Amino acid sequence: MSGQKISQFPPASSAQAEDELVANQSGTTRKLTVAQLRAGLAPSAHTHAVSDILGQIPPARLDQAGALIGQVLKWNGSAWAPAADETGGAGTVAWSGLTGIPAAIAAIDNLTPAADRIAFYTGAATAALAPLTSFARSLLDDTDAAQARSTIGAAPETHSHAAGEIIDFAAATRSQAEAMLVAGANISITYVGSGATRQATIAVAGSSASYTAVTNGRTLAAADNGRVLEGGATDVTLTLPAGLGKGFSCLLRRVGTGNLTATAGPGVTFVPAAGPVATTAQWDEIAIECVADSGTAATYLVRRIAA
Repeated sequence: MSGQKISQFPPASSAQAEDELVANQSGTTRKLTVAQLRAGLAPSAHTHAVSDILGQIPPARLDQAGALIGQVLKWNGSAWAPAADETGGAGTVAWSGLTGIPAAIAAIDNLTPAADRIAFYTGAATAALAPLTSFARSLLDDTDAAQARSTIGAAPETHSHAAGEIIDFAAATRSQAEAMLVAGANISITYVGSGATRQATIAVAGSSASYTAVTNGRTLAAADNGRVLEGGATDVTLTLPAGLGKGFSCLLRRVGTGNLTATAGPGVTFVPAAGPVATTAQWDEIAIECVADSGTAATYLVRRIAA
């Protein structure tokens, strides 16, 4: 050895296997050949398994492998090959690429859209189009019933009218009044005219129907209202019931030899004196008037009028 440092020697054009190198091993100077040094190193041309790669491979380092814009590598059953990316660059999927579409969704897809039409279901898996006019849309955007009434020009839910705004007020009033008028055996009602000028005339019938002969005892009825009940040759008892209504009145008159007697039925009270009240002589009369009646209880003003 010349004593020169290895760095002072000119570089060799190439290292041969038999060339010797000087190395210091734990303070001891040794010599080794290039072949010995290379034996512990990997060849200049060598390969690695994927498991030997540490960390992530940047996308820029990946080979395009023949893929074009919008394509990805797909396994076609025998090899990896470029194919269209059906998920799209924005995360969307072409409708034609979907499978298992529900029948209810497919029913809407089968419709042909048109202006002023809205889709609706006609069954579990069928659909159709219905007209949706601009007027209908003006109602759909209303948020409550009040706005909907305003849209169609309707009156508020709660409102009132003056009598002059009721076009059939007169006829309706007349109809109500006529319904409250009931003709009896001794009351007649006649009508003249029609419409708003129709008039009713109420009159007491002056026929013999106002007089009724009584030969047997019985309970007074509504048909006896306003009548004169005349007794004959036998004694007769007439019972006054509840339920004939306040204002009921009639007159009992002894015409023959038989007395007439008015007696109180269930729930009935006589005033000014408790009953019964009877005639005692020919041409005596008993005036009867109902002054109170609840339907089950009644008060009659009963007075004998001496002949």
